[in-house]
Amino acid sequence: MSKTYRGVPFRLSLVSGESGATVMNGDEELVKDQGNEELWHAVFADGAADLLDQRSFHSRLPSPPRCRLCKAPFKGLGGFFMRWRGKQPAKRNPNYCSACDMFLDQNPGGAEVPMAILFADIRKTTEFVRDHSPEEVARRINTFLDLATTSITDEDGFLLAFYGDCVLANWPPGFSGADYVEKAMRSAKALAAASRKAGIPVGIGLHSGDAYMSSVVAQKGSFRDVSVFGEAVNATARLSGAAGASEILTTASTARALGLNGPWESLTVKGFDAPIEVHRL
Repeated sequence: MSKTYRGVPFRLSLVSGESGATVMNGDEELVKDQGNEELWHAVFADGAADLLDQRSFHSRLPSPPRCRLCKAPFKGLGGFFMRWRGKQPAKRNPNYCSACDMFLDQNPGGAEVPMAILFADIRKTTEFVRDHSPEEVARRINTFLDLATTSITDEDGFLLAFYGDCVLANWPPGFSGADYVEKAMRSAKALAAASRKAGIPVGIGLHSGDAYMSSVVAQKGSFRDVSVFGEAVNATARLSGAAGASEILTTASTARALGLNGPWESLTVKGFDAPIEVHRL
């Protein structure tokens, strides 16, 4: 069955609903969608020209917050203009504009694509919660999320999810450009520097490789989002857990791709049969 995404032709298989439990939306389990592989690969691995043009145009309009996919602004004069064009925050998931949410709803699925992945979380949160008021805890986490959002979106990253005091983002080349690994590293360095200045200890994991990027949907259909799956994602989360405060821990393969020459160390990681060769920054 042939369809177009804003003038770009794709052949869609329109298969969805095969489950693989991922994250939770309240009490609802989110499952990953499968199908529409050619479309998802074209958008996130190859790059859809019209979407890239929209992102470039929208990013110059005020003001954040923005649609995660097309960067349409939701506030300020730009937000007023977008609402006039029918791109207001979606009711189902306000992280996307109504047009992009409709695209995800009409084209559920995913594809395995190359990408850089960043996972970051705050260190010693349990101790901080024990010794500080709820207002101070919330202020600390919100500051971290603001810093993470800025460092990721400034480098064309796709902000996938906030999990309490953690953040997950990725840089697929069709979305972020051919220099996606370099952008991810710049983002990681910016987040490390900003969190250090703010006095918030954050450990950052960075890895590049193939992963499955897809829509996820609550079983009742009340919520849809985008997430990533696979060993590369798990490895990145483990690296973040092993990183020190304001430290970036990246796989040696990613570091070499960026022209770094070590030093290297062998890291034993839970869930992996063999140690992972890593580089600390």
